[in-house]
Amino acid sequence: FSSLLFSSFSQDLVVDEFVPLTDDPDPHRPTSPEGGGVEPTVNVCDETNAENWYIYCSGRLLEAVNVHSLFNDSKTFVDMPLKEDPKYVHDKFNDLFGNFSVDQINRDDLFAFVNENFSPPGSELASCVPMDWHPSPQKIMGIQDPDLREWALTLHGIWKQLCKKIHEDIEDHKDRYSLIWLEHEFIAPGGRFREFYYWDAYWIVKGLIASEMYTTVQKMIENLGSMIERYGFVPNGGRIYYLKRSQPPMFSAMVYEYYESTHDKAFVRKMLPIMELEQEFWNGKRMIEVKMTTGNFSVYQYRTEANVPRPESYREDILSAQHINENDRQRFWRDIASAAESGWDFSTRWFKESGIMVDIETTSVLPVDLNALQCWNMDILEYLYERTGNKSQSEHYRNKRADFRDTIHHVFYNNTAGSWFDYNLRTKGHNLEFYASIAVPLFTGCYHSLNQAKSESLFKLMNESGVFNYPGGVPTSMNGNSSEQWDFPNGFSNLNHMIIEGLRKSENAQMQDKAFKIAEKWVFGNYKVFAETGHMWEKYNVIGNVPKPGSGGEYDVQDGFGWTNGVILDLLITYNHRLKLPENLRPTPSPTDAATDEQTISDTSDSNVVISRGTRSIDSTTSLSSSFLPVSSLLIILSLLLL
Repeated sequence: FSSLLFSSFSQDLVVDEFVPLTDDPDPHRPTSPEGGGVEPTVNVCDETNAENWYIYCSGRLLEAVNVHSLFNDSKTFVDMPLKEDPKYVHDKFNDLFGNFSVDQINRDDLFAFVNENFSPPGSELASCVPMDWHPSPQKIMGIQDPDLREWALTLHGIWKQLCKKIHEDIEDHKDRYSLIWLEHEFIAPGGRFREFYYWDAYWIVKGLIASEMYTTVQKMIENLGSMIERYGFVPNGGRIYYLKRSQPPMFSAMVYEYYESTHDKAFVRKMLPIMELEQEFWNGKRMIEVKMTTGNFSVYQYRTEANVPRPESYREDILSAQHINENDRQRFWRDIASAAESGWDFSTRWFKESGIMVDIETTSVLPVDLNALQCWNMDILEYLYERTGNKSQSEHYRNKRADFRDTIHHVFYNNTAGSWFDYNLRTKGHNLEFYASIAVPLFTGCYHSLNQAKSESLFKLMNESGVFNYPGGVPTSMNGNSSEQWDFPNGFSNLNHMIIEGLRKSENAQMQDKAFKIAEKWVFGNYKVFAETGHMWEKYNVIGNVPKPGSGGEYDVQDGFGWTNGVILDLLITYNHRLKLPENLRPTPSPTDAATDEQTISDTSDSNVVISRGTRSIDSTTSLSSSFLPVSSLLIILSLLLL
């Protein structure tokens, strides 16, 4: 795709005009300098939705902490709980530093103030063991390859490390925390991501289903549903500074996956009104009408109202905007936050042809993946209403999806290239560069079932572009000149999973075979890195013969990691009889291994499973890398276990 000019096929679709379908007076493009100057400030949270907004979302204290770089990560401060009521701390700050400009404040005095009045980040969360966790789920025990099964049990054990529960006393003092109160425990992604994250949760749910942890899935869905009931949408994550943006809408998909695994119609009936409520947000706040030569079409885009630096990346946003005209900074910060709403923060996908951050234009982009996900949501609503006996609503969404499937074709499908692409309102053409997002319509099935040629054309285009040729999986883009994390050479679990599933569910044998080959690459690459580092990672560099954790972006690569674990577990279950670990990746066998291939399973006193194959053992809560031990050490461990 990189050989194609950006506007090569722009004549396939011509946009005459677009009309925002929202209360925002001008959500598409903020006022330019020529058009009247700076627009009104919209903070990421305010007095309408957070009592402590002046601590965590805006104000001199937030500015001072970042100007003086008290912490390496901007997110650290805004995750720190208050020790006293916010007004008391705010007044105390003004008493001490009110006579100084922010840059004149003594850094040591400021640091002492923060330590005196704030607790460490994460201290408001407690670790937990999910009530439905058990050591040997039947699905995982059905994985045929013994080493992959051992690894899956290890990943299954990590759910206990990622399980978080908000301390109960926080409910009575919500104004002292940036954390949004949740009734139930949840699985966090890991690393700096201590709270829930919206679209991460879908792939975590997929992994929990592989682990047969259906109660945990239900509680996570109920947590997200409570966000929709409270705010009208699911925030980007579980902090008040996320209250002006969402993430890709996966709530309905989680309910669907839960139903397919449990057939719990009573729970679905309870969730359906909440699913409808979320659709009201996307229809009312994130939809625009595109007037084209072929007709008018209503489509979705990522577009937050906030036009200030993001508190969790405050310093980074200030530095990124320092060379931007003052009148354009609010537009810049809105486009930054809108890219964060997409989950792809950041990627050249959102940049102008220059390919650099200062030229970000998220609100000029109509994203193909968001619209494909919304098409899927309509399909899910049709299906679940039919399953629960509401024929009229099922028919309503069947018709709505059929119409929207046509919209997807008219706006996003490029007949000349033979694929779906993002559409750019500024250039009035498709962005023909490869991004993994173009495969999402295949994942969601948002094309006519009789038109198999569309999926095959996309497959051919991806195959010819070389995106299937890398040893570690499919890269997020083919833009090698970017330092952003959602670009080459990084691959992400969720994107690879959608590509695999889209190909696997096709009716084309060649595409199904390619799905398996990508799954092999992703699983074996993750296995290699885990054996070397003892961790699962947020993203991976997919281009080397020996994959490694990914890089780039605003923060160090994070371990844990919720959606990575979920994808691996789901793939190991999906291909439980086909995936075979290559011999060169297997742990070095001991002499006992050569003598016997007997496999035994025993429960330890703390309910952690130990799988033994000869003298090689792995506790399901330890990292796989610890299994590669000298034989003498393993014999000692085995002797202790047999006592």
